[in-house]
Amino acid sequence: MKLDFLKMSGAGNDFILLDNLDGDPFEVLSIDMVATLCARGTWIGADGLLDIRSDVSHAFRMKYYNSDGKPAEMCGNGARCAVVYAVMAGLADRDEDFHFESDAGVHRARVTGPEESRVWMTPPEVRFMAETMSVGKIETAVSFLDTGVPHAVLVTGGPEDPPFEETARFLRWNRRFGVAGTNVNYLWKQDGKFFMRTWERGVEGETLACGTGAVACAVCAVKLLGENFPVEITTKSGRTLTVGADEHGTWLQGEARPVYRGTLHRLPT
Repeated sequence: MKLDFLKMSGAGNDFILLDNLDGDPFEVLSIDMVATLCARGTWIGADGLLDIRSDVSHAFRMKYYNSDGKPAEMCGNGARCAVVYAVMAGLADRDEDFHFESDAGVHRARVTGPEESRVWMTPPEVRFMAETMSVGKIETAVSFLDTGVPHAVLVTGGPEDPPFEETARFLRWNRRFGVAGTNVNYLWKQDGKFFMRTWERGVEGETLACGTGAVACAVCAVKLLGENFPVEITTKSGRTLTVGADEHGTWLQGEARPVYRGTLHRLPT
């Protein structure tokens, strides 16, 4: 069996998108199958996989899988890529708001430019803000939010203050964040601009961008640093994500574009 796919990029996060609107070729994607397809260097390679399904009430349903093959409730940048694809596939009209469903709920969405989209996210839930935690030999203020998936956010002095990988690995599975652990984000301001780094669970490493993480960081910028929405944040990829709020809720906007189409002539076994 061959597999047609579309590779997409959302501000630096890359995704395998499968059009599963007619139920083929897979009714269920296995964990091993997704993990193999997302493996860099040996198969397609991606931060995650977008499985686009039909939905009787909305434009489409998005099922998201991390690169380890396990499903996640939501992925902000993946959702924005799915929104662009929905317009490409004729599932929704360009320049008009529409709705789609993820495991985190129903979302309003809109294509805002030739390679750009906006998704109204799950209402951010603040679990705690700026609580002191011991990370190895240092103490640092950590905020914990759920923006569709959980994020621990540290407002830092820079990209390595404190050391990023050591701190992120420590917090990733800290029992304070529950049995599933958390994503970890650094947020800092330099020359009047906000920057972020992300350690993503399911990828188990740093990624070039993170949409739900950008929302968590923006909420911290507003609540802890006195910023106002919209908040622009530069990601590791150099692309900028914008987080705002209006009468429909909190939204995420930025680059989302197709990169290439491909066909696998042999599936993982």
